[in-house]
Amino acid sequence: MSARAAVPVVVLLGCAILAVGIWILVGDNFNKYVDGAEEFGFLHTGAYILIVVGVIIMVIGFLGCCGAIRENQLMLGLFFGFLFIIFAVLLGAGIWAVMAKDSLKQLVSDVLQKKVDESCQNNQESKNFMKMVQDEFQCCGATSGVVDYLTTSCVINSNIFPCVAEATMSGCNDKLHEFFSENLLIVAGVAIGIAFILILGMIFSMVLCCAIRDVSA
Repeated sequence: MSARAAVPVVVLLGCAILAVGIWILVGDNFNKYVDGAEEFGFLHTGAYILIVVGVIIMVIGFLGCCGAIRENQLMLGLFFGFLFIIFAVLLGAGIWAVMAKDSLKQLVSDVLQKKVDESCQNNQESKNFMKMVQDEFQCCGATSGVVDYLTTSCVINSNIFPCVAEATMSGCNDKLHEFFSENLLIVAGVAIGIAFILILGMIFSMVLCCAIRDVSA
């Protein structure tokens, strides 16, 4: 791959990051959880960050294209500098997504327990949220239906979810955490993978910049 041919690849990488951000933001996979529990709003925050980064990378890619076509060392130098910044941001975001699994587990547990408690108090919004999660993952309650819905505070409303009758059903904590973890790892893999591909863009931009300098010398 020539140095000039590598620059448009950066634009395509920006499109890929933009697409991932839009997928998280508008896809039903995540939206239904964000809408049901404000604690999961960090998913939309991350999506907005990816969209902004994707657009910036596309703009930087066009800058690199112009620099390559015009053989302008200043533009190629700026292209290299911006790519390095984006590389650091993506690498950091990817590492954070991988390391956030443990804290995410506690967050999921806290949110589901809160929704269970509110469901026992006949909060319709929480009941709808728990029904969605339980139907989606074939689980019952946060820890288990028996523990969560047949307690003293909830026994009067213990029939609010049919899953209580199936004592063999496990709780939703682990299943919802696994779902978020798997998708976070996908996003982390995309971010880290693109970050390392950007290294090639930086290398090619420097090669082209040096070649222009040698020709003009």
